[in-house]
Amino acid sequence: MIPVRLGQHRDLQAAVFDLDGTLTDTRSVWQHLHEKFGTWDVGNRNAKLYRNGFIDYEEWARLDAACWKNVPLSALLGAVDQIRYTAGAKETMEQLRAHGIRTAIVSAGLSALAEKAKIDLNVDLAISNDLRVDDGLVTGEIVVRVGPENKASVIEEAAWLLGAEMKETAVVGDNASDIPKTAGLKIAFNPVTLQARTAADVVIDEDDIRAVVEHILR
Repeated sequence: MIPVRLGQHRDLQAAVFDLDGTLTDTRSVWQHLHEKFGTWDVGNRNAKLYRNGFIDYEEWARLDAACWKNVPLSALLGAVDQIRYTAGAKETMEQLRAHGIRTAIVSAGLSALAEKAKIDLNVDLAISNDLRVDDGLVTGEIVVRVGPENKASVIEEAAWLLGAEMKETAVVGDNASDIPKTAGLKIAFNPVTLQARTAADVVIDEDDIRAVVEHILR
């Protein structure tokens, strides 16, 4: 754990967390579902198109969602249930709540996981992307609310909905898009990029996310 630039984050009122790879031990709910439903070949091609700049995030999400057309919602939720939370995730939310810190999840992943995590971890708010469902089946369509390009603005929206200004808000994530520079405290938890490390006030390389609590409550 490497803390840097401390002493800038007094009077925090809220904490906004990334989900995939931060509150869960699965880096991507998208890839998880592809692997469960045998569509990873297509999903991997879609991901390469996005990474290489041929399509934007919204188009990538639509292509991925189309892979699961007519999958029963029950099967999709069953696959999501197999995703494990990061060690200490529930205890972290309990400790923050006990100290009056309101919490949110902002995820560029799927609401099937984000809404489950909101309930399981007792989080105040979750914002993510919604797969459309009709008559118990996934339609292959998606409502895209959060992507890397607009995640900072959605985090600001989440802070506002929690009743906090960004300077009163801690953010926790593993990518640079999870760590807007306007936040009062920026924590990179097991960051996957150098950009995330550079953007953070605190870098934590540990398996247990409870390590963030001491920094948020300091």
